[in-house]
Amino acid sequence: METFASDDDYRFEDLLRDIRQSEAYNIWLLKRTLTSSELRAKEAVGVFWRPFSIIGGGRVGDSKPFRTVEQQIAILKSRGVSFRDEGYAASFLLRENYYAVVNGYKDALIDKQETNLAKEDRYARGTDFRHFELMYEFDKRLRDNTMALLLDCENLMKTAVVYSFCSIHQGQDDYLDPSCYCSKADFPKRGSYTKGLIRLLSTLQRLRDNGPHKAYISHYVSRYGCPPLWVLSKCLTFGSTSAFFDYQQQSVKNRTCVTLSQALGKGVVRQRDLAYAFHTLPEFRNICAHGERLYCARVGKLNDKGFGELLRALSYVAPADRLAEYSRSVLLLLDDVADESALIERKLLLGMGIARGDLQAR
Repeated sequence: METFASDDDYRFEDLLRDIRQSEAYNIWLLKRTLTSSELRAKEAVGVFWRPFSIIGGGRVGDSKPFRTVEQQIAILKSRGVSFRDEGYAASFLLRENYYAVVNGYKDALIDKQETNLAKEDRYARGTDFRHFELMYEFDKRLRDNTMALLLDCENLMKTAVVYSFCSIHQGQDDYLDPSCYCSKADFPKRGSYTKGLIRLLSTLQRLRDNGPHKAYISHYVSRYGCPPLWVLSKCLTFGSTSAFFDYQQQSVKNRTCVTLSQALGKGVVRQRDLAYAFHTLPEFRNICAHGERLYCARVGKLNDKGFGELLRALSYVAPADRLAEYSRSVLLLLDDVADESALIERKLLLGMGIARGDLQAR
């Protein structure tokens, strides 16, 4: 069995020594001395397993070679992509990243039959690099507009549930008391109740101890001893706020719905609709925050929630005027694309899983 240094002053030199003594390293080192044909022959009969490279982060032998932007353009041309201005395309790729632009949006442009025959990407007849630009720029602006609305909704939902909790549990540190949360019998996913509650309370305790090192938390700690939840809530992530709502007693959930309906000027906000929003919106917020592809994103444990479900969740918790403004902004983005390519607009709507009418009805 391999042994590794475990003393408190474990140094980088110790790490390198342990790597070099490991079986994985020695296999990797030996494989470097083999020709490609020798390597394939030995792997074919199971001489080598394929360990992860500690330095490179991928599997040994599976590395992707670096390509200059000129080579990237040449590869795209060889696969059926035309270019109106290669100089502009080169600067665009240098600004935005080849992987984000091409790999991120190629699925809608690929000729699947030709790709299967060629064993490498082949693009549909008539594909131009401008099509990549249109999809990439649309999605980038869509993320910006969506993020702005999601931040408003996050603040509304967080304010409502924290306000409702504090109005019922008025002790200064009641948010750290397990008895202030729902019982296991009342929790929908009983198998994960204990682990999830411990995680939530640990998060709140870390904020209570000013783990984020915020000046406003330090002020409350020094002056009052224990910062109230409405102060700490500024540091709660959308995901943690969702978990906080899930663990509330029924009285707090009911009051949260009433509080949110008052804030939105709606007649009623149903608990199941609010729960749906809490379980849907945080993942879309993370996609927007990290610059990931949004238009065809699928979230949820079953990856069954797309842009249509995002619109549904927003309709439950967004102010009516903000939702209408957002819907108009998405239609305008689609109009800009359609002015250049009706084909790309259709592909975007297909990926979003909606029709224009779904936005016009908001």
